[in-house]
Amino acid sequence: MILLLPLAVLAVLLSGVVFCWRPLPAMAPAWDGAMACGVAAYALLLFLFVLTGRPLRLPFYDGKFFIRAHRLLGWLAVLLPLLHALLLLWAEPLTLRYLLPGAPAYMLAGGLAAGGMALLGGLAMPAARARLWRNAASFRRAHGAAALVLLGLATVHIAAARLHVTTRGQVAALAVTALVCAVLPWVGRHGRLPPVAPGRRRRATSAIAVRLSLGVGAASLGLSLLYAEWLGRWVAP
Repeated sequence: MILLLPLAVLAVLLSGVVFCWRPLPAMAPAWDGAMACGVAAYALLLFLFVLTGRPLRLPFYDGKFFIRAHRLLGWLAVLLPLLHALLLLWAEPLTLRYLLPGAPAYMLAGGLAAGGMALLGGLAMPAARARLWRNAASFRRAHGAAALVLLGLATVHIAAARLHVTTRGQVAALAVTALVCAVLPWVGRHGRLPPVAPGRRRRATSAIAVRLSLGVGAASLGLSLLYAEWLGRWVAP
């Protein structure tokens, strides 16, 4: 599906910036798997600024597909940071101190980003959304503003932790990627883009969104496992 092309580009770009720009020695498989899950979660967070829930030009599906896919991939972006934290605790139990209030600011930023994504997902459910916002426009504004804050927190967490992202070039590449993705919803809504081709969008596509999300989840976990067991040692100096 052509919709997965931006996600694939983001995954390759982030993998190059985080893992291959200045590779570090391979660690324990659980630790390497945790790092891969964290990068996968960040790539999904960026992708959600591409797949915002509003219908895109391609694929030519109805709005329910994009809403369902955005919601499901959003929950996947919540589960991957949880797996990231659990694997780190398994690999090194002393990392528990980074989850406490006295942790460094960049670790607190990561925790706030992960918790904020879970909260944002809960508030976006239909029942909560109907109670908290008068109309769809006010919800979109609040949801989009909160997503920008969470993206900033996640970017600070990755850049300031200085585990894999350690050079100015890496930080700049990460910041530019986040900035480009952050402005995409605005460009899609207000930019002068070619008109959408005439015709009726394909309906009854919710099941396709479910299959898409399951495939992305399986690929994220599979690639994380592959990096933990083999790729982490292959790219190590």
